[in-house]
Amino acid sequence: MIELPLNMQKAIRRYHPVKTDGLTLYPVLVNEYTEFAIARPALEVMQQSFPVALMRVPLLAALYQMDIEAAAAGKTPAGLFARALLALALSLRLGEGQDINVRMQQFRMAFDPKSPATLLCLRFTDNDGKDKEITPTLFTKLRQIIAAQNGVKLEDDEANPDIVKARKDMAAASGGNLDPNIDDLVSAVSALSHTDEAVIDDWPILKLEKTARAYERVLGYLVCGISEGSGASWKTGNPVPHPYFARSDDGTGLFAPLGETDNGGKVEAPDRIRQLATQTIQFP
Repeated sequence: MIELPLNMQKAIRRYHPVKTDGLTLYPVLVNEYTEFAIARPALEVMQQSFPVALMRVPLLAALYQMDIEAAAAGKTPAGLFARALLALALSLRLGEGQDINVRMQQFRMAFDPKSPATLLCLRFTDNDGKDKEITPTLFTKLRQIIAAQNGVKLEDDEANPDIVKARKDMAAASGGNLDPNIDDLVSAVSALSHTDEAVIDDWPILKLEKTARAYERVLGYLVCGISEGSGASWKTGNPVPHPYFARSDDGTGLFAPLGETDNGGKVEAPDRIRQLATQTIQFP
């Protein structure tokens, strides 16, 4: 995956719009979190998991072809192409305040007349009344920017889908029986930052998630420090060794079982502390 130019990285880090190829991409705001959660799978999908023939075409064209062929065969489409359109509509701020179906209809599909399953480009009219086009090749670039603007981690092009899924399943299992939802996240950040929830609704999603991780890291650092003072230890070291900076690895070391601490003594740390120290907030 190609690294974004430095000027784009700086703009994204400060939640500024990014201009590229005649388009302006905006970070999605918290008040559209639910809509973005619907679109998110189209950004996160791993093309390595597709049939071999679809690995050779740009992602947007592959998503279009899969849904067209499924519909033609009388099957239910996966719906990832529609989610990709929604991701674009949110990022371009097309049809703000309207139903998501209306927003997706801002785009017109141009396909090859000789091969209806072959997408040539998307056409739409921007908020300034100018006609624009997005080719499948351009979408590949836009996807990377949109993901970065909204805190979505894209897997490397060479990553193994099975290994990635196994890693995510393990992370979900180690996080406990959580019920993650945006309302609770906003309420928590509101309480910790003394910021009204209505104000947070107008934050970019990336700002909310970065702020939440910062509070989580500080609290985790305090909890781990208290736990170490009570004799706790971790097989892979303290998962939260610093209040400001995250570990360069995943930092999910668990408390060592009885007899595996440095002094051979019992680990005086309840399971709830372990969860607080190691869990990561995740949303669909």
